[in-house]
Amino acid sequence: MTLLLLGVNHRTAGVEDRESLAFGPEEAGALLSALGTTGAIREAAVLSTCNRTEFYVAATEVTAADRQLQAAVREVRPDDPLAPGDHRYVRTGPDAVTHLLRVGCGLDSMVVGDVQILGQVKEAYQIAREAGTSGPLLDRLFQTALHAGKRARTETSIGVGTVSVSSAVVEMAAHRDVARANGHDICPRHEHGLTGQHLVVIGAGEAARLAALHARQHAPASITIVNRTARRGEALAAEVGGTTCLFDELPRVLCEADVVFSATRATAPVLTADTLRGAMAVRRGRPLVVFDLAVPRDVEPVAGEIPGVHLHAVDVIQSVVDAHMTERQAQVPDVERIVADETARFETWHRGLSATPTVVALRDHFERIRLEELDRLLANASEDERSRADRLTRALVNRLLHTPTVRLKDADPASDDGRTRLQATRDLFALGVPPEPSRGQDA
Repeated sequence: MTLLLLGVNHRTAGVEDRESLAFGPEEAGALLSALGTTGAIREAAVLSTCNRTEFYVAATEVTAADRQLQAAVREVRPDDPLAPGDHRYVRTGPDAVTHLLRVGCGLDSMVVGDVQILGQVKEAYQIAREAGTSGPLLDRLFQTALHAGKRARTETSIGVGTVSVSSAVVEMAAHRDVARANGHDICPRHEHGLTGQHLVVIGAGEAARLAALHARQHAPASITIVNRTARRGEALAAEVGGTTCLFDELPRVLCEADVVFSATRATAPVLTADTLRGAMAVRRGRPLVVFDLAVPRDVEPVAGEIPGVHLHAVDVIQSVVDAHMTERQAQVPDVERIVADETARFETWHRGLSATPTVVALRDHFERIRLEELDRLLANASEDERSRADRLTRALVNRLLHTPTVRLKDADPASDDGRTRLQATRDLFALGVPPEPSRGQDA
């Protein structure tokens, strides 16, 4: 099987295109369950964050798998956001492996070394396992990506001082000297950034949690967590020393807020222009800064046209974080070496996986001959003599097959030389045609 990656990210598509292809955990699981493991697709997983949506597929034929995946996405996204175009990219084989490993290491994030992404890769893998669409190839791929990400954070300094998208937004709001985008101050009213200000955090997931935790370090006057469910909102409020309320109280807290960070996983805006317009009428001209960290967007874009509302979507982050990237960028070459090392390990495993039926058949062939000869020559031998002969002949067969086994596992089945090597072995020892692997087999 061939590994296929189809995706869009913050480098290839704007927020409008990304949100049209965004999938929450439940949606991703439903899509994978509907997609199944039939046709050209034998395994599948989807990684969907605010900066990317990527589909990883183990395919028997790449073009057919691409069409099959597009058709499945069209069933739930009628505007056909995965159709071929400049907004999407395609990777196959080792290139797809390297891409996911770079993602897991934080090298492909909007903010290099993003602390959230490794957890999001782990979640994507878990969703695929629960949907029953992850098999031997994707299991190994995602485990390798998680291992590479952990290596990057323990063997290099890419994680030292690393900021997530959430913390980057908080820093933008907190430091007026760097908080400029599109020619104006991000926080035009606040002389001291977030210090002494009333903050509202909408959502209680990981992105919202990180925003609240970082904001707390700047000594705000208050932090209010607004969430759909009381339990998660109360837990986060307790963690940051704030208060909490449900969504029906959002209009009230907006009247008192100075800065709003919104980071839910809702599929439709949770903060409408009408709600903000009503709040601004009560605020009597006091400006309100709103950061929308979500994809799909939490805040209706038209809300940015309301007088006094300073609305910023997630894409604005890139314009102000570059100055803080020097230390992390210095670690990139070391992390790239980890990615290359882990990619090579994966490819070695994958080549060995393709050779497994031939290796197993070859060893079975020699073992059958070994046992036949032992039975013929030692029919009247004692148990001790037979035991010694068994150890001797087993060791001899292992020695004889060691080099052929290594050479077969090292053969690249995608190359002419690799295919010739595997086929020649089957022909020389009359091993027959290799069985067609099923999804649950490691071959």
